[in-house]
Amino acid sequence: MNLTSYESIKNSVVLDFEEYIEEGLSVAQVSAKTLEEDWTFVNSSLFTKTLYFVSIAIESLKHNEIADFIYFKLDYFLKNTKFEENVDNNDVEQLLQDIQICKKLIDKKEYKVRETSDSTKARVKYILDLKVE
Repeated sequence: MNLTSYESIKNSVVLDFEEYIEEGLSVAQVSAKTLEEDWTFVNSSLFTKTLYFVSIAIESLKHNEIADFIYFKLDYFLKNTKFEENVDNNDVEQLLQDIQICKKLIDKKEYKVRETSDSTKARVKYILDLKVE
C-alpha cells in the first residue's frame, strides 16, 4: 500500500487497529506496532507524523484508552495547522477536521492513559527519531 495520502494512511491505521485488537493486542501494543511497521511513512514529513498520531489517538480513544507515549506527545500534534507546501489541500483539510474530532474526544475524558514500560517508550522514541533517506 502506498501510504502517501490522507486516505491511505488513515485506512492503514484503522485496519491495523481492527486486525491487531482482534488478535488480542492491547491498544498500546497496536499503537507501538503501527508506528514501528510504518516508521518510514511516519517520519517522512510533519503532515504524515501528525496524521499518524491523530489517527492512532482517535482509534485508541474509541477503545477508551490511549498509550502514554501517544497521549504525552499528542498536544504538540493537535496544535499543528501548517504543513509542507507539497501536501494536497484536501488532505490537510481532512487532517484538520480529525484534529478537531480528536480534541473533542480528549476533552470528554472518558478514557484511561495506559502506562507503558520504559523500554516501550524508548523503542517508540527511537523509531520516531529515525531519519528517512
